[in-house]
Amino acid sequence: MCRYYAHLHTCKHTTLSFAAFCGPAWPIQNPCGVVHDIWQTLTVEELCDGCKGGG
Repeated sequence: MCRYYAHLHTCKHTTLSFAAFCGPAWPIQNPCGVVHDIWQTLTVEELCDGCKGGG
């Protein structure tokens, strides 16, 4: 499983950003599958982009 950072916003929505490839994905430089390994959860003191735009 490739690793991702989870961003926890004040609106309680969570967004993910890519952090590192897993062993099988490293040679092809393409993130694997739909299961994400959360490397670290970061608290963001603002609304997510969807809530900022009113959506």
